Amino acid sequence: MKNSLIFISMVCILLLTACQPKAVVLTNESSNKKVKITVKANREGSSLGPWKVQLDVKAYEFKQGALAFEIESGDISDKTVKFDWKDDHNCLISFDQPDGKPRTFQLIADENQVQLAEVNL
Repeated sequence: MKNSLIFISMVCILLLTACQPKAVVLTNESSNKKVKITVKANREGSSLGPWKVQLDVKAYEFKQGALAFEIESGDISDKTVKFDWKDDHNCLISFDQPDGKPRTFQLIADENQVQLAEVNL
């Protein structure tokens, strides 16, 4: 009987924690510190549901911009989100996905423009 109560208690705790929202914030900057990317991701409910992601970009004197999307991913962390800076103005941001094909976004930012879009590589 005692073991049954312990088992039921553990299952209840696991179920309650599985339904709690999970939030992640990652930041990355260009080497000249003039472009900053912030990834905000959260998942509510089941740990099998999609992540709601917002990519925020603050570049030079422009107002901060954002791009929002959902992604199917087991985890969002510094191991599954990669920032590949080609130079101070061009960055590829990729998110690992369960199918092995990353979801990739390209940021182009300089004193005259800021562009952020999903790309197929």
